[in-house]
Amino acid sequence: MDDQAYNMDVDDLFGDSEQVSLPAIPVVQVKGLARRLDELSAGGCSQKIAWSKSGCVAYITNDGYGVNLRVFSRDSETGVWDLGKDTSLQIPHGSDDFPFANLSWSHLGNDLAVMNAAGHVMIFSCAMALDRMTFMRADLTQPESESDAVVGMHWLTILPYERKNHIAWSATGKGDRWSFQIGSHTFQDAHHPVEGRASLIYLKRHGELKLRFQQPDNSWQEVAALVRPMLSASEVFTHAAFASNNDDTLLLAAYDASCRMHIYRVEAKWNVPPPPKQGHSAKPFDKPELQVTEVDVVDDCYPTSPSIATNDLGTGPESRIRLPAQLTHLSFLPITPEKDSGTLPTIQAIFASPPNVISLDQTQSHMNPFSILVKWEVQHTQQNQLHSSLDKVTSKKKSVSSVPARDVFVLKRLPEIVLHSVVLSCFPLWYSMVLGFCYSDGTIEFRKRTTMDAITPDFNTETVTSLPQAGFSFSSLDPSVHVALSPNYCMAACMQQDGVIKLRSMEYAYGSLSSDEDDARHSAALAALVLQFASAANQYFCSDDVFAIIGDLSEKRKRDFIYLMFQGLAVNIDCGVEENNNNHLLLLGRSPFFVKTLSAAHLLGLQGSVNRSVASKIAWMILNIKYITQILTTIARMHVQIDKNPLRPEVVPQFIGICRWIMHFMVYMVDEIMTLGFELKDVQQEFFTRPTLEGKIHELNKPALLILLSSFPRMMMKLWAQPLNWVMKTAIGYTNNSPTPELRKVFAPIHQAFTECPFPWQLFEGLVAESHRVVRACYKRAGMNEQARNDVERELILGRVPEVLVPAARSIVVDFLFNEKRQGGALLDKIDPGRVMFFETTWLGFQNSKHARDWFETHVVDVCQKMVIRGTGGQSHPTGATTARAREKGDSIGANGGEEKKRKPQLRKCVRCGAYMEDVMQGMPGYQSHHVSWLMGVAKHCVCGNSWMLAEEKKGAK
Repeated sequence: MDDQAYNMDVDDLFGDSEQVSLPAIPVVQVKGLARRLDELSAGGCSQKIAWSKSGCVAYITNDGYGVNLRVFSRDSETGVWDLGKDTSLQIPHGSDDFPFANLSWSHLGNDLAVMNAAGHVMIFSCAMALDRMTFMRADLTQPESESDAVVGMHWLTILPYERKNHIAWSATGKGDRWSFQIGSHTFQDAHHPVEGRASLIYLKRHGELKLRFQQPDNSWQEVAALVRPMLSASEVFTHAAFASNNDDTLLLAAYDASCRMHIYRVEAKWNVPPPPKQGHSAKPFDKPELQVTEVDVVDDCYPTSPSIATNDLGTGPESRIRLPAQLTHLSFLPITPEKDSGTLPTIQAIFASPPNVISLDQTQSHMNPFSILVKWEVQHTQQNQLHSSLDKVTSKKKSVSSVPARDVFVLKRLPEIVLHSVVLSCFPLWYSMVLGFCYSDGTIEFRKRTTMDAITPDFNTETVTSLPQAGFSFSSLDPSVHVALSPNYCMAACMQQDGVIKLRSMEYAYGSLSSDEDDARHSAALAALVLQFASAANQYFCSDDVFAIIGDLSEKRKRDFIYLMFQGLAVNIDCGVEENNNNHLLLLGRSPFFVKTLSAAHLLGLQGSVNRSVASKIAWMILNIKYITQILTTIARMHVQIDKNPLRPEVVPQFIGICRWIMHFMVYMVDEIMTLGFELKDVQQEFFTRPTLEGKIHELNKPALLILLSSFPRMMMKLWAQPLNWVMKTAIGYTNNSPTPELRKVFAPIHQAFTECPFPWQLFEGLVAESHRVVRACYKRAGMNEQARNDVERELILGRVPEVLVPAARSIVVDFLFNEKRQGGALLDKIDPGRVMFFETTWLGFQNSKHARDWFETHVVDVCQKMVIRGTGGQSHPTGATTARAREKGDSIGANGGEEKKRKPQLRKCVRCGAYMEDVMQGMPGYQSHHVSWLMGVAKHCVCGNSWMLAEEKKGAK
């Protein structure tokens, strides 16, 4: 057979002339996916792990009958951020008959709602420490049913925190110069009308809607309403979601077993009286009334994409069939605050294809499970109730147009979106303008809500809008069944089917920020981190997760970061040059952004418990000065006229540590100024330059001079003089001429605190006054405006000596200390330098030395009470006998009576800086009830402004 004759197609011989497509290799899916999808499709409330905005993770244990808390905190020794040890919620007896099904934190992270499979809802509230939550009993409308699961819930807005927000939109700039675009927006969301009180609303499977709310005394009550009667099993709800209607009411979307979507308008009619006058407590109000109105019902709410299930590329109506997919997530997204965005309230339903589907047709390729996103816009229009043809009726007296139109809600279905894998979690983020998706293949991605485009690095180094856009992203790791995102969605707590939790964090794609490499992408990344920090600050979110992904920064980048924070949060720290300038009082009062900025500066230079850089030490000193001044001035104001009214005995116990800290801090400051002065006194004036002075401060790590040059801490220390004179006068009077031994015992410790100072403390007042005079003189000579002075003040906090203040610095550390010819003489002629140098101030925590490190290994200082509470020389309050008698009369914790009378001493620890305080609660020996109440007010947070967690006792401190 010749070659020409042998031209048969071999493929055609076997009937395989068409190209054979090899089946795709299935993606390895997360273990337990099928079970998880069954849970998600069975009901709308099935979140097993949740990360609060305050920084605490709650999760349901593997057996389903317990709830544990884990606090996200920084290890003081290693500097590593991680979730702490498990702490179990104390579930009330008889409340664990059914497995727990869902967890949900309130907007501020103070309250946690726990729901079980039978639809019972329990609320736990934070009690001073993130990992201690107490069960809050509620006055229920009726006994809970045993078979009516919760299918959707929503926390109402808390006033005033969420009513008006400053939204950090973007940052533009280059290098270390950036400007931040921040605008205000007022939200008209449904809210609890009493400030600071929480409330939540939830829908049950059989149509019962419940509103759980707090009274002014923090007790919880409940009201209920029936959405609609259920006539058959096909009408029960499986999923529900709530959204603000932007008019102080709510919209409710409820999905039933017949694949119908029901839309309701929900309004709570509150009966709350006007706020009481100052000094009067608010009274309980009558329960509100729930009003529910059905506005629309839509049939056939399921995905109908054609090509996915059938491999048919046709798009005509005849090819569209219902997909074998089950609803897993239902969200109701409100209008966004974007200008001219045109967003409408949008129902978002996520359907998942069945996992592990095996086709009997071998010609069909294997399909990996996926999710389909279906959306409906809720359009609000006005519709006339009469047809226009009625105008043709001659006997009518009015036209159709004169009849008032009615409000109509219409659902408009949007094109479906097929997602590459199964969505296991979906989170509306950043005022619902960004959607976070966690997939079954381990991917975590973020999409813009309006366009559904994935947010990825766009290489724009002059405008940044978010961390993902600037180069931060989650790498694909082992997939997890349950995922919870951190407050700033840059970390994820991933829980496997066996209950093991692992942390994942965003990673920076362009290298490291630890070097001073001149790369525009690094500058943009730093600006993005500050932008996210500003967003968290404006929403009352914890920002610890932002610091957890920063990593090590170079010293320059640390300064740039803090400087950008001052800009991003618009913190003005210039206190002016005129006596009538009151900016220092504004900073002293409600100044959370100032505290947050100082806290960040403190953290970035902190190593261990006492080792701090100059900038870190400056920030820590200012935070303490601010805290001390707040207490000093507050107690003085409580007495109205301090020149006529002596310090009240019941206030003394909480004041002893404060006064002792002030006296010792004065000694510490004078000691540092003396040390620096001895180093520089022989330097000629022409060589007394900024580099020389700044270099010596950093070499010695003694920034006391910078504290005196800085306007805010200097103004705070100026405010000490009058209250201290008043306290000292009262203490001397009661100690020497007390009418009773009990009063003498109470005032003796505070009198001793003043006598411990090795020099008349008024000399320090003179040092502050002189610093005040010379600094303002420098500003006036230079003719600097407010913005220029503000820049100078920021430089001081960052550990630098501005050129304009070098003459003032020399006047303080040379002339004021050593010049005998100056008016008033030299300071060193009025004190004993030896007594100052050897005075023990280690406990203040400002010294970097081996002695200080060893001392803090065996001692604990209460950062709020300013007392040594563990170790040699530990202190206590002079009120033990009084408190013991009060306890015998049944003094307890108060609202819930949940605190045991006999409590072992325990410590609280700051989740960020690691500072300690005594875990003081009502009924604790040594503390009267008003003392505890006072502490619960001033010590809600650490001095650095961050939350507490419970801590174990130090092994070396007894």
